[in-house]
Amino acid sequence: MVKKTRSITKWRWDYELINENKPIWLRDKKDITKEEYFKFYKALTKDSEDPIAYDHSKLEGEVNFRYIIFIPGQKPYNLFDNYYGKSSSLKLYVRRVLVAEEFEDLMPKYLNFIRGVVDSDDLPLNVSRETLQQYKMIKVMSNK
Repeated sequence: MVKKTRSITKWRWDYELINENKPIWLRDKKDITKEEYFKFYKALTKDSEDPIAYDHSKLEGEVNFRYIIFIPGQKPYNLFDNYYGKSSSLKLYVRRVLVAEEFEDLMPKYLNFIRGVVDSDDLPLNVSRETLQQYKMIKVMSNK
């Protein structure tokens, strides 16, 4: 007679963190090299040239937000064409989630060539673009 034994199979999941990089705008300014800024700019804008200047800061007060803005190395070929139809190229993030790809209310129209990222933890995550345009915190961020 053959005695049957029961075996129990347990599944065990091992997770491996693939992307352990923090967004560059969340890192401390002194830990980032110029080459990393230029690499981020090229990835953000799909531009082959390095920017002329950049600014990376964190502002606290009524509204807390972080930003990185870049001034492109060459002026855009259509800088003065369709002035009122163009929108800003600032990307608006809320708690590291992209909310608006091109958000016009953060920069005046005459600075629409500036590229960058703005991230705020104070804005609500589940808002529409129309609601954001009327939000008081956006006006405060724009002034700063």
